[in-house]
Amino acid sequence: MKFFRSAFLPACVFILVNVGTLRAQNLSLTPPLNFLPAARTDKAIDITNFKGRYFVTWKEAGGAGVIHVCYLGKQYDTQFSQHDVIVGTETSAFSPVLRITDKHIYVFWISTDGALKYIINNSDTTFNTQAVNTVSFDGAPKLKLGITATLISGKVMIASHADNKNNMVIALLDAGDDGIFKPAVLETIANKRSGDYPFIVTLSNNRARICYTNDDGMFYADYNPRDKTWTKRTAVEKSKTKVAPAVYHAFNTTRLFYMWKGYKKDNLIYYASEVEQNQPVNGYKLPDYFKTLYPVSICNVDAKKFIMAFVGEDQKLYLSYFANYDPASWMEDTLFPAKGNLTLKDIVIPGAHDAGMSALNGTGGIHGNSINPCNTLTQKLNIGKQLNAGIRMFDLRVGAFKNSIYTKHSSSDCMEDAMGGGYGEQFKDVLDSVKTFLDRHKKEFLIITLSHFCPKEVSADHVADTIFSVLGKDRIFNNQLNSIDHIKLNDLAGKVIITFEQYANSQKLIDSNSMADKSKTFLNFRRAYAATNQIDKLLAREESFFRSMKDGINKNDLVRLDWQLTQSSEEAALICNAFEDENVNPVVNGLMLLTNGVKKNQSIINLAQFGNRYLPPKVNAWINNGTINKNNKPNVLYVDVASAWITDYCIELNGSTLYN
Repeated sequence: MKFFRSAFLPACVFILVNVGTLRAQNLSLTPPLNFLPAARTDKAIDITNFKGRYFVTWKEAGGAGVIHVCYLGKQYDTQFSQHDVIVGTETSAFSPVLRITDKHIYVFWISTDGALKYIINNSDTTFNTQAVNTVSFDGAPKLKLGITATLISGKVMIASHADNKNNMVIALLDAGDDGIFKPAVLETIANKRSGDYPFIVTLSNNRARICYTNDDGMFYADYNPRDKTWTKRTAVEKSKTKVAPAVYHAFNTTRLFYMWKGYKKDNLIYYASEVEQNQPVNGYKLPDYFKTLYPVSICNVDAKKFIMAFVGEDQKLYLSYFANYDPASWMEDTLFPAKGNLTLKDIVIPGAHDAGMSALNGTGGIHGNSINPCNTLTQKLNIGKQLNAGIRMFDLRVGAFKNSIYTKHSSSDCMEDAMGGGYGEQFKDVLDSVKTFLDRHKKEFLIITLSHFCPKEVSADHVADTIFSVLGKDRIFNNQLNSIDHIKLNDLAGKVIITFEQYANSQKLIDSNSMADKSKTFLNFRRAYAATNQIDKLLAREESFFRSMKDGINKNDLVRLDWQLTQSSEEAALICNAFEDENVNPVVNGLMLLTNGVKKNQSIINLAQFGNRYLPPKVNAWINNGTINKNNKPNVLYVDVASAWITDYCIELNGSTLYN
């Protein structure tokens, strides 16, 4: 596993957030992932982002558990980092918490004697776990239940409990240049009671908000540290909880997310969202697979995503990505109306290689018995799910199977000359998915390219007739002899561009595409196919490809970054540990099976999941060093195992300087 979205985002759930006076906004989230399988805890965990690096902390399960802090890596790391360390011999009965400042990252916890202790980082990825420090308070009060912290006016403000009367307390901690905190004063929050520790969040340099619970419900109140005054309490929605309700800023905005466990035996997670100045009145339930006994933690990733980390009912550690857009409508949400007058050459969209091969429904050719999911499937989502995940360019190859047209994957265009071919989704199902999707999403647009025709199986004319009869004229874009560089995104909204390799049918609104350095077709893809299963060779080939175009491309060109690791011929011929073919010499069979066991050949899906982790960091690096510039920037990121992870990255790029 690696700590970035493509590692665990096969699918999203979409829910609707009420955002007060603003328009309704889609919120997407991923199913929870157990990201540190060996860890267990019986209290809340905390996660944070320090200079783009992610950390999580927890205590071990038990009355007084050992304190852990783990560095998880960066968002676009190519390898998963898991540097888990124990804080000396320290233990706690309560949840530890992370807090960042401009210079430092701290882990705070309440020790078994009630003191507030902490450690400080000694690099951007490590802590000095042997140097345990204690915050000195007047009167040496004993804290309990838990602690939260925020940064206000350059100081760390903590919130906790200090006695058995449900009194909440706060303190402002001032650190020296070495990060060590000076003695501080612990203040009791007057006229406000809670059965659990409060959450605290910064609103401005002179305003912080605590969120807490008692028998009357959930409330928040704001504190001014300059004059030490509190506002009256305000209710959070209408729900109740016995567990500390969390409050966080989300998406690097003034919007606050309030999240809480259900009341008593209800372990579901609920949330409400509002801008700081408005009272949250509408609560929502997360899907039923989000369950916890404890408070949750939120960590911003960027302006469009945050991570929620929580402890499951099984005491394991889970996280989920939340995004402030629905991938199914990402074009409407991020391109329109601001970029409506731009063209396809000005943006980048996610594309799927061999898009129809998420399932193997049949095989053909003289070596049909050697075809299996291991050497044939390129995607994990069918076309309908890819559409909802934001994929907008689809590479399809089709052939005849069981008297119908199916998508296919084969090593050459005509089956009798190939090692064999596998048949995926039925073509009509693909077209029906496209039709349904465009009818629901009037601002989204698609590109479908068809290639690798074998006239012995099915003719291009027959495929064109099928497309036209299912999709109808209104959904297919008519270029009216325009060049691709003159077609505005506004004109494409709600349409699909259909192109065939070296074939056109004006009556059916089908135009031609090519893959060449220069072509007169309507659409020409500039691309480089690495034809390798080695990541270093793929990286070298694509870098060379971009450098060759640094001075610009042709008017009808779209730059397509082909990011595939391809099985070797030996790998492609192998059945995944179950090879048996009566029509092939058994000696060959035995050799293939032996080779499969010894070399541990990887499936296309395995190779893609490994290779995809390199795409965002390498493209970012090529942009930063000038290998990719405004003249040669990619317009399609074309991948196996396409899902919302590549949509996320395209949205990120479209918002960058390179595409603006």
